[in-house]
Amino acid sequence: MSNDLKIAFGSQTGNAKNLAYLIGEQLESRGLLNEVLDMSSMGPEELEHVRYLLIVTSTYGDGEAPENASEWLSYLKFSDQIDLSRVHFAVLGLGDTYYPHFCAAARDFDQYLEKHGAHRLVPRIDCDLYYEEQYGEWLEEFTHALISKIKEFDE
Repeated sequence: MSNDLKIAFGSQTGNAKNLAYLIGEQLESRGLLNEVLDMSSMGPEELEHVRYLLIVTSTYGDGEAPENASEWLSYLKFSDQIDLSRVHFAVLGLGDTYYPHFCAAARDFDQYLEKHGAHRLVPRIDCDLYYEEQYGEWLEEFTHALISKIKEFDE
C-alpha cells in the first residue's frame, strides 16, 4: 500500500532509533511503505508536506528531546505560523518511569503537533523500559488506524 508515512526518531542512546527501524520493518511486512529517518536529517519546516507521521522518541536529561530531535521540538514549540492540518500523526515515547520527566519529549511532540492542526491517529503511548507487549498492542491499533485513513484518502 503506497503512502507517505515517515517514521521519525529522536534518539540519544539508540533505543528509539532501533525501535523506529523495527516498526518500519513490521509495517512494511503489512504492505505499508514507509521511510525511517533521523529527525536531524529533515528540516522541521518540511513537516507541513508530510501526510502520515509517526514519531518515536526518547527523553533526555531533564525532560528534553534528544539532541537529534531538539530542532523539531523547538520549531513546533516556538513557531506561530505552522499549518500541519494535512498531517496525521502518532507519537510513541520511550523512557524509564524511574526518572521524573518520564516521556516528556513524547508528550511535548504530541501536544505541539496537535496545537498546529495535525490530526492524531491514535493516542500517544509512553513506554517504560520493557515495552514489547505494551507497544505491540499499540502498534496494531496504529496500523489499523493508518490503513483506514489511507483508504479514506484513496476513495
